[in-house]
Amino acid sequence: MDMITVDLAPLDAAGVSAGIGSEVVLWGVSPSTGAALPVDEVARSAGTISYELLCAVAQRVPFAG
Repeated sequence: MDMITVDLAPLDAAGVSAGIGSEVVLWGVSPSTGAALPVDEVARSAGTISYELLCAVAQRVPFAG
């Protein structure tokens, strides 16, 4: 399965508007804020390696860049 659920409550609490159709950055650099989240850091948090995350992205998911 290639679906995830994201808890947006912290964004709502911070006054950030987000919902269905909002762009998200799972790893990399946000084009709008410049904030960076390395794929290796995401992989560590998920208990895996970056290779697994990068190879598991379905073809229907668009990549920016």
